[in-house]
Amino acid sequence: MTLKVRPKAFGPVYAQFDGTDGIRYSLASLEHTSQHPPSDTPVDTLLASLAACIIKSVQWSAGQQKAPLNPFSVKVSAVKTPELPGRIESMEIAVLGQPVDDPVLVPAIVAQAKSACTISNSLNCKVSVVICEPD
Repeated sequence: MTLKVRPKAFGPVYAQFDGTDGIRYSLASLEHTSQHPPSDTPVDTLLASLAACIIKSVQWSAGQQKAPLNPFSVKVSAVKTPELPGRIESMEIAVLGQPVDDPVLVPAIVAQAKSACTISNSLNCKVSVVICEPD
């Protein structure tokens, strides 16, 4: 007999690149940010790590393309699997805004960033990436 639990959503956790070397974080919205990642749950910390990794990887990828980087945000959400043992079934990364001015370069930069991100490459769940307008 397989014990089923309800799927649970985590996040979203936001990370914001403002043009400096620092990253600002927030839980649930971009209204109140902090220099410290959320740590309400271990999963929130994991989501913040993935968001930070994507920001750093976008910075690197834009540098490879010699494209100046604009301020942008990353929103990461997750869904826990309904089966035991408890684990994350999927994560979605949303890159909010246009990290660079050239809209043709944005998908290539984001794709390269996803493939370069050590955190996303280390996860044993589905990790998808979308590019969208800010919330």
